[in-house]
Amino acid sequence: MNRQAYLILLLLFTGVCCNGMIVPFMGFFIIDELGRDPWEISIYVGLVSVLTLVMNRQFGERFDKGARVRPLIAISAFAFLIATATLSLYPSYWVIIGFISLCFSFSNASTSLMYSFGRAYAESQGMAVTSYNSYLRSMTSLGWMMAPALSFFIAGQWGNSFVFYTAASLGLLWVILWFFVVPTDFTAAAKEPSSNQPSSQSRSLNHGLYLEAAACLFIAAAHILTSAALPLYFTQEAKLPTFAPGLAFSIKCLTEVAVILLIPYAMQKFSARTALYAATIIAMPTFYILSQVDSIPQLVVGAALEGLYYGIFAGVSITFVQSFANGRLGRATSLYMNSLFLGGMFGNVSMGLIASAYSYQTAIQLSLVIITIALVILIASRCSDRAVEAGLSV
Repeated sequence: MNRQAYLILLLLFTGVCCNGMIVPFMGFFIIDELGRDPWEISIYVGLVSVLTLVMNRQFGERFDKGARVRPLIAISAFAFLIATATLSLYPSYWVIIGFISLCFSFSNASTSLMYSFGRAYAESQGMAVTSYNSYLRSMTSLGWMMAPALSFFIAGQWGNSFVFYTAASLGLLWVILWFFVVPTDFTAAAKEPSSNQPSSQSRSLNHGLYLEAAACLFIAAAHILTSAALPLYFTQEAKLPTFAPGLAFSIKCLTEVAVILLIPYAMQKFSARTALYAATIIAMPTFYILSQVDSIPQLVVGAALEGLYYGIFAGVSITFVQSFANGRLGRATSLYMNSLFLGGMFGNVSMGLIASAYSYQTAIQLSLVIITIALVILIASRCSDRAVEAGLSV
């Protein structure tokens, strides 16, 4: 990789850290600092979620139409800086609902855009796309492993306001990196579908792309459902020490990042679809083992397996979905990110409902059903690979 490729990774990591400091912290801030009721968090989360889905799609469409990348990334970085500076000076619930939610939806959309930008740059430089996608994905995992813990540590040591001061400072760094890293004239000019494809078919629905995105949605839903239930299952039902969830999270994240970085070497022998088959198959016994944990050694094994299957998924899924782009990389990447986002929403909402009606253990076990649906979709959509190889849209 050249110097510019490393700087793109640094820019992505900085943006992810910015968003990672804020996304999990806002609900806590709304209740602890502003004294609002828990249901009022749902209004904020709902607004940001819907707006982020829209912004992901809009950024992807503009990318595919050949818009310059530099202004789009600037919108995300400056929106984050303005939002955190505003919260530092004037923390108000209605300001959050009316203005901050819009700003954070712009900043949240930066990850999808950076994935598209990174892949397009790798292609323009003749770099190994699968390897570079893995590096991009590992930056995201590292950022999310570090930033939420940092925000809550700062809040505990110096108060909630210092989280926004720190986030605004990090946002300023994001803007500075944007200024020096993103080329002023870089675009990804829209590509036409293969000439072998009839014009009527080129306008038809890209079934392969949507099927693979649906598989990613179910994998993400199973993952988030389990991840959300595990801390409470460990401490309340399995009666493990209070440090158990943190230990499990650390082991899972370290394994995940290591696997993501090793994926490019495995992909020299196996296809992306085969790797996703392996991820879903490994996930099945993983969920069962995690639902039966009653000791620290079992927790360590379960957490390592969780990092293994999700690391495989994270390492290959973006390249896999992008392979069905049919010349519309931005749309494919935004659809991939939205599938993860929607899957995460489904998993979080389901966990609360299932745990209220049954138990946290039941919520983890339900992930077995969801991951099985993902595997069925992957198997059913395997015929679409032939169309990708032929340069067609299925």
